[in-house]
Amino acid sequence: MTQTPTAELQELTNKSIIELFSVELKADLHFKKTVMTPSYSQSGTTITVSQNGHGMSVGTIIPLNFTSGNAIDGIYTIQTESTNQFTVTAINSQTTSGNLDMFVNQTPTEPVVHLFHSGNNMKDSTDIVWQSNTYTRMPCAADGFKYTGKGKLPRPNLTFSNLLGTITAIIQLANQTTPFIDLQRAKVTRRRTLARFLDAVNFPSNVNPYGTPDPLAELPREVYFIDRKTIENRDVVQFEMVSSFDLSGVGAPKKLVTRDDFAGVGTFVNF
Repeated sequence: MTQTPTAELQELTNKSIIELFSVELKADLHFKKTVMTPSYSQSGTTITVSQNGHGMSVGTIIPLNFTSGNAIDGIYTIQTESTNQFTVTAINSQTTSGNLDMFVNQTPTEPVVHLFHSGNNMKDSTDIVWQSNTYTRMPCAADGFKYTGKGKLPRPNLTFSNLLGTITAIIQLANQTTPFIDLQRAKVTRRRTLARFLDAVNFPSNVNPYGTPDPLAELPREVYFIDRKTIENRDVVQFEMVSSFDLSGVGAPKKLVTRDDFAGVGTFVNF
């Protein structure tokens, strides 16, 4: 967990599985949101979103929920931007248009989605790119996904290196919105694809030596939610996750009181 990620792609075959993780923060729980309902148009694989004064920069990762048209919901990275428009790259080619919803951090420079992969590319030993999204190279490991068939759902563990304090910094930002939340209820998606389907930009001369890149070729995604932080120290941060069907630990009422509901949350008052 404390070692620098290795250029594992150099040791793979065309059938090797690449494992990637996204951690999607929950609006009003981990960050204060700005709701935007812009229009969009897609031509080929380029989606152009029109929103006056969106305030986001190239490289910002955002979830987009398309409410009309045929564009595919998902996580996107801003490729180009101007004051009132930005573009993202779709995983399929088509012509369509419509409207969408997106929750943006009130502080646009602070991301609402974090992408991680425990390795780096073959081209320049930097981050992995999959479906035009950049997954930060970060020593991480996950275990406990096995289903036993005995009625109990798995509660996997997701562990990150914390030598640079990256994960602690993310937790601290979330705790500024909801004290002591420690990323509980954040959505974690486990993505897996084969080396031969990775974006060509990961390889020298932009040529995938294992096969033909295909952003649609991936194993079924597994979605979990962070239930609790189990370890945090200088070396590692570990979270225990649950599936959306796991009802153990669910309390009533389900709504968690935040500072928007009561300004005194997380403070001590003497009477």
